[in-house]
Amino acid sequence: MLDYSVVVPVYQGQDTLVTLTAQLHAFFIGTNRSFEIIFVYDCGPEGSWAVIRALQAQYGPALVRAVHLTRNFGQHNALLCGFGEAQGRFIITLDEDLQHRPADIEQLIARQQQGNFDVVYGVPQELRHSPFRNFASRAMRQLLRAGIPDLHPHFSAFRLLKADIARACLDMRNSHTFLDGYLTWLTTHVASVPITHQPRAAGRSGYTLGKLLAYSLNIFVTFSNLPIRLLTALSVLVFLVTSAYSAYVLGRKLLYNDYLLGFPSLIISIGFGVGLIMLGLGIVGEYIYRINLKTTRRPNFVKRTMED
Repeated sequence: MLDYSVVVPVYQGQDTLVTLTAQLHAFFIGTNRSFEIIFVYDCGPEGSWAVIRALQAQYGPALVRAVHLTRNFGQHNALLCGFGEAQGRFIITLDEDLQHRPADIEQLIARQQQGNFDVVYGVPQELRHSPFRNFASRAMRQLLRAGIPDLHPHFSAFRLLKADIARACLDMRNSHTFLDGYLTWLTTHVASVPITHQPRAAGRSGYTLGKLLAYSLNIFVTFSNLPIRLLTALSVLVFLVTSAYSAYVLGRKLLYNDYLLGFPSLIISIGFGVGLIMLGLGIVGEYIYRINLKTTRRPNFVKRTMED
C-alpha cells in the first residue's frame, strides 16, 4: 500500500497543474515516501483535462492518476470521488491554484504523527484572497460555526486524513455535500497546524458572492439543527402565550362578562388555533430533521482500526 494519496479537484488549473505536480513530485521524492497524485477533473470552463493527460503521460499512470467527471459536481463531490480512487494509507487534499504549498505537507504529517490524529487541517496564517473573498470566507465561517458547533474552527481545503476516515465519507449521501461536516460526524480526533497561504498563481476564483451565499445557506440548512430548533422554541413560546391569553379571556368572560359579544370566542379560536398550528409546525420540523439525518446516512458509530 502507498503511503500517501494526494487528491486534487480540478476546475480551471491549466496554468498551475504543471508546477503543482512538479512540486508535489519533488517533495515526496525528497522525503522518500511512496505516493500518488489523483486529479479529479470537475468539468471546468477551460482546458485543464489536456494538461492532466499530458502530466499522466510524463510521470506515468501509476504516479499521476486522472478521473474525468461527466459534469461539474462541485469541489467536495470531486474530493469524494478521489477518496474512492485513493490507494494510500493517508489522503491529502489541496487546491489546484498553488495557494497551498506542497512543502507544507511535511507540517501536516508531523502534526498527525504527534497525536495519531484522524484529520489534520492546514490553517493559513493570513488569507491571500481578494478583500471581498476574505470577508466572505470569514462571514461564512462564523455562520457555520454558529450553526454547527462541533465543526473544527480551523477547517480548510488543505487536509490530511486517515484513509479509513476518508472512505467512511463515501457511505454518506447528501444533496449538498460538505466534506468537513461529514468529518465532524465521523471523528473528534482532529488537529490543525499553521501553514503559509500564497497568492493565487493564475486565474480567478470561481466563487462569486451568489455562489458563496447559496453554498453557505445549503450547508447551514443541511448540517445544522439550529433553524429547526429556533422554530421549535418559537412555536412552543407562541403556543404558551396564546393559550395563556385565551385562558385569560375565557376567565374574564365568565367572571365579568364585560367583552363585546363574540369577542371572547373569536380571540380564543384564533389565539389557540394559531398556537396549535405553530406547535404542530415545530413537531413536524423535528421529524423532518430526523428524516434528514436518516437519509444522509450519518453513521451510528465508526470503529478505530487496531493499529491506531
